[in-house]
Parts: sequence; structure tokens; C-alpha cells
Amino acid sequence: MKKECTEQDLRELARSAQAVFEAVTLTEAPLCDGWQDDGLRVDYELRNGRVDCVLHRRVEADGKCWELEMCAPLAGNVLPEERMTPRERELCREDMSHDFLTGVYNRRYLETVFAQKLEQCAAQGRKAAVALVSIDNGQKLRDTYGQPVMDQLHCFVGNQWKKSFDTPAVRVVCRLTGSIFAVGCLDADGKQLAEEMQNLYRQMPRECITTTGMMRRVPFTLSCGVASLEDVPAKNWQALYELCDARLREAQNAGGDQMRAE
Repeated sequence: MKKECTEQDLRELARSAQAVFEAVTLTEAPLCDGWQDDGLRVDYELRNGRVDCVLHRRVEADGKCWELEMCAPLAGNVLPEERMTPRERELCREDMSHDFLTGVYNRRYLETVFAQKLEQCAAQGRKAAVALVSIDNGQKLRDTYGQPVMDQLHCFVGNQWKKSFDTPAVRVVCRLTGSIFAVGCLDADGKQLAEEMQNLYRQMPRECITTTGMMRRVPFTLSCGVASLEDVPAKNWQALYELCDARLREAQNAGGDQMRAE
């Protein structure tokens, strides 16, 4: 599908897909929330003794968000996950936990696995801290260099943090949406995490060498908001995330290229 499409394009696609799929629907959906893994979703549903594969595709067109749903039956009456070996199921879970572009963990992993571990820490009186990191002026960079270059920049930034935060469910980096990443660390307070990230940021290259089209150096800076369980009255993931988000916005509004940890 071309990058920019109209409602008419989508309706024509839905009509043509009816030749391949048993059922095709196109409906207007709430505005897309920007999750990078919401563009395409695959579900398997057991209906009337048979297994159907259902593809859900969200697309923005003419200022609206549309959901295209296409359904076709599979052979047999056993769900795919029931046909998998234990190793295949493990690999599938790993794939679902990672961002397809950068290879770091995704938002689903952060809000299920890591958030659960964090709240266990809170219940046990242990420390935990989270940071939200954003590439400054992401939209301007995208307009200047194009989406393929931004994709390479996202990979570069994600993997710079992954070098130091790569212990599953303990020290992790996740890509949330667009140019925003989260760094989570158990058994550390906000001051410790902020100091470690500041030291890493000082050593981090401030240019990404991209290889899309002509090789070029793309300069960038980062803004960061850090908070720990000690900073929030409600010792849970949602309260911690909201405080990190507020501190990140403060750093961005102050001009970027800085951290807010209090």
C-alpha cells in the first residue's frame, strides 16, 4: 500500500480483497494512538468448529483512522498455538515482546512483564526507577531527512541504550511509540538511574551515520524525564509513568537536550 492514501483508495482495496478473503470490512476507528505494533494485528479465532485467521490493519486516510479487517478460514480445527512445540511458543512470545524495527522491547512488554515486576518491587519495599527518553524535534528531523533515515536513527538510539540496559525484566529499554523510548531499572532509585544515564549520554555519539540513499551524518539530541517509586504516592506503574511523562515534557519545553529528575 502506498504511504499516502485516501478513503477511496481504502474502499477500493477492500473491494478487491473480497476476491481473496471470505469477509472484508472497512470501518472508521478511533484516532490511531501511535503504537508502532498496532499497524497490523493477526488474530486466530475458533468459530463454529473451524479456525479463522483475521487480519486487522489500521491506516490513516483523509484525517481519519480506518480499520480494515480481513478474514479467511484455516485448514483444520486446531488453533495455531496448539500446534506449536514448546520452543516455537517461546520464540513466538519473544517476537511479540520486541519492537519490529529496533529490536528492543516494545510497549506491550513494558506494560505487562516489566510493569508487573516493578509493582512486585513496590510491594516488597524495593526500589525501582523509570526514564522516558525522546529524540528532540523528531518531526522536524523526519521532514528534513525522511522516514527511512528516521528509522535508522530510532535503531541507533535504541541500541545505544540497549548496550547498558539489557537484562530481561530487570534493566530494559523499550520503544514506546515514534521517537520515545523507556528505560526501566529495578533495585535502583531515580538518582542512581539519572546519574547512570547522564554518564552514558555524555559518551554517546550525537550523530547517526545513515546509509539510506546518500550516506550522511544526522545530528540529534535527547530529552529525558526520570522518576522512581519514591517520587509517587501511589506505588504503581501508571503513577510512575505519568510522572516520567510530565518530567520529559518539562525537559522538552525547556529546549531539549537535557534531563529532568525532580
